[in-house]
Amino acid sequence: MGVRYLTLLGLLCFAVYTDMTRTRISNRLIVSGLILALIFRIAEEGGSGALVYMMNISIPVIFLYVLFQLHVLGAGDIKLFSMIGAFISTQELVWVVAASFIIGAVLGLLKLVYKYFFQKECDGKLTKIHFSPAIIIAYLINIWRWTHG
Repeated sequence: MGVRYLTLLGLLCFAVYTDMTRTRISNRLIVSGLILALIFRIAEEGGSGALVYMMNISIPVIFLYVLFQLHVLGAGDIKLFSMIGAFISTQELVWVVAASFIIGAVLGLLKLVYKYFFQKECDGKLTKIHFSPAIIIAYLINIWRWTHG
């Protein structure tokens, strides 16, 4: 596994920690990740890497903006997807986004089942989940897919 993938994993671990403890993902973390990714891209791929970088940071913003407006995703989650896209290929980005939603749905369902059966809470209110754990799980699965063919 390359340094680029490990760097992103470290950034994602920190993002999950801050999301779980402070319920927000730091813009400084996102900007730091974007700068590091651009450095990696240009060093490894030259000018074409900068083009892929720009495309991959734009894709989540363009396609997930509607979900932000519907309050399905937070702005930090979309920025986190953009940071991930800065580090990985477009194909991997699409896979991580799709897998994150599937994992997020499973985590949400588990939370609802837990609240209903173990906490006896079923008052009809919406139950929010932190989405960053689903994102990092999807990224870890992507790394496993990438390293194991």
